Amino acid sequence: MSEIMNQMNQGMMTGNNEPGMMAGNNIAPAIPARKMTRERVQKAADTLKKYAADKQRYKSRLLEDEKWWQAHAWDVMLEQGNPNMPKRPTKWLVNVILGKHADLMDAYPEPVILPREQNDEAEARKLTSILPVILEQNDFEQVYSNQAWEKNKHGTGAYAVYWDSEKLNGLGDICVCGVDMMNLFWEPGIEDIQKSRNVFLVAAEDKETLKQRYPQLEDKNLQSELTVQPYQTEGKPTQQDKALVVDWYYHTWDGGRKTLHYCKFVGLEVLYASEDDEKLQGRGWYDDGEYPFVLDVLFPQKQSPVGWGYLDLGKDTQEEIDLISYALTINTLAGAIPRYFRHRDSAINLEQFLDFTQPVIEVEGSLSDADMRPVEHYKLDGNYMSYWQNKIEELKSVTGNMDVQNGGTGGVTAASGIAALQEAAGRTSRDGNRGTYRAYSQILEKVIERIRQFYDVPRTFRILGDGAQYQYETMDNSGIVLQPNQPIRGLEDMNMGWRLPVFDIQVAAQKQNSYSKMAQNELAIQLMGCGVFNPEMADQSLLLLGMMDFKDKDTLVQKLQGFQTMKKLLAQYQMLALELAKKYEPQTAAAIAQSVVGQAGQPQGTPVRMTMPEQPKGTAGTADAANVVKAREQARAVSQPDA
Repeated sequence: MSEIMNQMNQGMMTGNNEPGMMAGNNIAPAIPARKMTRERVQKAADTLKKYAADKQRYKSRLLEDEKWWQAHAWDVMLEQGNPNMPKRPTKWLVNVILGKHADLMDAYPEPVILPREQNDEAEARKLTSILPVILEQNDFEQVYSNQAWEKNKHGTGAYAVYWDSEKLNGLGDICVCGVDMMNLFWEPGIEDIQKSRNVFLVAAEDKETLKQRYPQLEDKNLQSELTVQPYQTEGKPTQQDKALVVDWYYHTWDGGRKTLHYCKFVGLEVLYASEDDEKLQGRGWYDDGEYPFVLDVLFPQKQSPVGWGYLDLGKDTQEEIDLISYALTINTLAGAIPRYFRHRDSAINLEQFLDFTQPVIEVEGSLSDADMRPVEHYKLDGNYMSYWQNKIEELKSVTGNMDVQNGGTGGVTAASGIAALQEAAGRTSRDGNRGTYRAYSQILEKVIERIRQFYDVPRTFRILGDGAQYQYETMDNSGIVLQPNQPIRGLEDMNMGWRLPVFDIQVAAQKQNSYSKMAQNELAIQLMGCGVFNPEMADQSLLLLGMMDFKDKDTLVQKLQGFQTMKKLLAQYQMLALELAKKYEPQTAAAIAQSVVGQAGQPQGTPVRMTMPEQPKGTAGTADAANVVKAREQARAVSQPDA
C-alpha cells in the first residue's frame, strides 16, 4: 500500500503542474518534470543581458564602421567648415576593402581529406569528393563572399554549421550559413568562443508567424528586455510586431563528460529544449560537444574572440584625407569663382556686372575703389597637396594595399622586378587567406561531425570524377562512426576496444585565377617539350621532377612510376618472346630482335639531352599575349630553376 501511495505522490504533478491521471488501482506513469523551467529561462535571459552590456562598445564600432563603408563617414566626424557646403567623402578606404575581398575570392578554398589510418582511405576519398558538393548545395560561395566582406570590413567573419531537420522534405541535411556578429553573444573576456559558458544567437521574427508555428504562444507575453539595434540603411526597419527569438547553446557536465545542449525561447516561453528531449537527454545536441559557430578573425585582439578590420585600421587616416580634401576643394572653388565686396550705395549696375556677355558696364556718377573690391584669395602652395598625397600613401602602406597589387609597377619594367614587388605586396593578403583557410578547416570538421551523427540513411551525390565525367557517390556514416579495432595475431578472441576514424584536412586555393591556370598549362607544355612524359625517359624525368615543386607534382610522379613499371614489364616480355622465337621460330628471331632494338630507340646508358622547344613570342600590345608571356616565365622558373 505504501508503494502505491509513493507512486501516486510521484504522479500527482506533471511537467505542466496538472494532476496525474488515475483509473482505479491503475496509476498512469508519472510525466517527468521538465528540466528547462521558467526560472532557468529567466536566468539565461539575465545572462544574455550581461553579455549584451559588455558587447556594447563592439556594437557601436560595428555601426560606425558600417557608416564608413557606406560613405557616410561625415556623420561620425567632427563638424568642420561651412555646414551648407556639401561634404563628399573620398573612397580610398573602400578601395582597400575591394582589393582585399578580391584576394580572398581569388583564393577560394577547396579541401583534401586525408586519413590517419590506412583503413579509412576509402572514406577519406569519399569525403574529399562530397564535401564540396555539400557546400555547393548550401550556396557556400555566396556565404564565403559575404563573410569575406565582413572579415575585411569589421575584422570577423562568422559561420554556423547546423543540422536542419526540415531539409529534403523532412529527411534533414547539413546547413552552412553566415552569422551576423551583431546578433551573436558570448561570455566576456574569452578569446575562443568554444570556451564560453553560454553562447546566444538572437533574431527578430514576426509575432504572427511565430504564433502560427507555435500555437502555445497565443496570448503569451513575447516581449524581451533586450533589443537588437539595426544598421543604418536606406530603408527604415521597424521593430514593431517583432519578437526576439533566442537560440541558447550551453554546456553541461554529465558523468564527467562535457555535453552541448540547446534551448530556443522567446520572452520566457520555451519553444524547445534538448534536455527535455528523451532522445537527447544523455547525448546532447551535437555529439562533438562544440558550439556550431566558427569565427574567421583578421587582426585578433586580447580577451575577445573577435578582431579588427581594415576599416578600423585605416579610418583615422581616411578622416584626415577627407578633411584635407574638403579644405582643398573649398580653396579651389574660392580661387576659381572670384568674389567681391560691394558697397550698398554703389552705382554699379549689378545685372550688367554679373552678365559676362556684356562688354560695357554702366555706372551712375563717379566710380571709386570703395564701390567694388575683390575678395582676396589665399593661394595654397604645393606643400598642402604633397601632404594630402602623403596621407593617401600612408593609408595604402598601413593597409597593405600598394599600387603594385592593383596592377601598377611604379616604373619597374623588368619581369623579375615586377614579380618581386607583387610577391612582397601580397604578403598581407596571403596571411589573411591562411586565417580564412584555418576557419574553413574548422567548418569542414563540423560538417564531417554532422555526417557522422546524422547520416544514418545513405545519400547520393553527383561528383566530377576522373576524365571530367560525372559520377555518383553514395555516403552514409557507417564508415566513420565508432569502429572495432583490428585484432592482433594470436589474440583474435580478445576485445581490442573501439576507435573513431579521424581525418586531417588540407586546404588549397582553387585554380580560379586565369593567370594561374595559364601558368599551369604552360608548365605542362614545357614539360612535354622536355620529354618528361615519354615513358622511355621515365628515369630522367623522375630525377628532374624530384628537384621541382609545383601543384599536382605527386600525381605526375605516380603516373611516371607507372610508366616505368610498364616499361620494365614490356622489356621482360620482349626478352621472353625473343628467347622463345630463337628456340621455336629461328627464322623470326632476327625480326623480333630488330623490333626490340627499334623500340628501345638507343643503347642503354646513352645520355639523353633534354632541350627546351623555342616558344613563339606573343603579339606585342595585346593583354592576352602579355599574360601568356608572364605565365611562360613563371613556368620556366619552375621547370628550370637553375636557368
